[in-house]
Amino acid sequence: MTTRIPVGIEAISTHIPRHFIDLKTLAKANGTDPDKYYHGLGGRRMAVIQPGEDPLTLAVEAARKLFDRYSVKRKDIGLVIVGTETAIDAAKPIAAYVHGILGLPGECRTFDTKHACYGCTAALKTAADWCRSGSARGRKALVIATDIARYDNDSPGEPTQGAGAVAMIVGQSPALLALEDYPEAVFTEDAMDFWRPHYRTTAVVDGHASIDNYLKALESTYRRFKHESGLAFEDYDYLLFHVPFPKMAFKAFRLLYEREMKSENGNRFENMETDYRARSWPALWANIEIGNVYAGSLYISLASLLEKQSLRPQSRRLGFFSYGSGCCAEFFSGRVGPDASAWEGKIGLQEALDNRIELDHASYRRFRAESERLLKNGSFQEDLRLDDMGEATILFCGIRDHQRVYSIIPDSSRRRRHDDAANKNKEERELFTVRVYS
Repeated sequence: MTTRIPVGIEAISTHIPRHFIDLKTLAKANGTDPDKYYHGLGGRRMAVIQPGEDPLTLAVEAARKLFDRYSVKRKDIGLVIVGTETAIDAAKPIAAYVHGILGLPGECRTFDTKHACYGCTAALKTAADWCRSGSARGRKALVIATDIARYDNDSPGEPTQGAGAVAMIVGQSPALLALEDYPEAVFTEDAMDFWRPHYRTTAVVDGHASIDNYLKALESTYRRFKHESGLAFEDYDYLLFHVPFPKMAFKAFRLLYEREMKSENGNRFENMETDYRARSWPALWANIEIGNVYAGSLYISLASLLEKQSLRPQSRRLGFFSYGSGCCAEFFSGRVGPDASAWEGKIGLQEALDNRIELDHASYRRFRAESERLLKNGSFQEDLRLDDMGEATILFCGIRDHQRVYSIIPDSSRRRRHDDAANKNKEERELFTVRVYS
């Protein structure tokens, strides 16, 4: 490994929608055996956006928490990259909107990265290279994964939906995760396993092809990384994988285990199950509760691992596999920082999950239909009413004259929105308009 400037993640925070539906509720409404979702997919619940939330609001909320909870200063940001596959505009990046809403410095580069669920890893590695190159000049990068996974109602993909955002600060003081600087291990192959045409708000997926491509890319990138790094399977304390559904992480772990840990005794499967429970399962507890966050799924797992202090992840080596349909993939590694106080109590995953509101199936469908309606020009609704806004600081109010309109909620008004307070909040908030191109 070449010794260069240490680079990696200095801070991480998450934002999860306030509402969820239990997959048992969805299964009952779809006439499906709940075991198919619970055990076949490995999930339990999925996050659901309500009208007023979109990929930009999720990104802003996650990033705001970084600046509120860590010592990083907005004036030190010189690069903003958003990894997403559910962009709100075909031309202007979410990163530009985030930059403006958060009031980041003008001397700053902003752009989005897209390759399905690989998008945030592309952002992270680009930010790391920017820091190593010297172009950063002491500044830091803000990297965000934000996505809303959405498939057709009653489709096989529906129970794998989810939503959320992960925000990270990348710089030369990687208190959370130092990226190990080995030669890259990447894989690309043009494939039609998952895609979303411009004329659709929901994705199209060939599930069997996607799983096959995922495993093919994992085997290729892992083999390459092992050759270049010299690291063996046993050298990783934890192995984190892209999580389109939690059971996929088990399939991925099994492939590597059977490839690397060949055994002549009859207990190989038992040993694999034990190893999986020790090295991959501990990072999945939040994915199981949230569902697929596309570009953010791998980094939800990282946040999960860091937040569970009982796992003592400090100074541990992590292996990461990132996959994006289409397809592009990468295997890389990093070491967790030695001092848990650098992130303890700042990530916010458990806090968000503890304060969620469960939806029945009718409410889930109502939320979905109203969110779809807000994506059409002329949908702007100044008196948008939400079931529960929680601690939201920004709301998407629809589109007016081909411009998305957002409501910025002042600190004084960050409280639950009840009928008696609705008019007051409406009067106090400031409308923030950003331009989109049709």
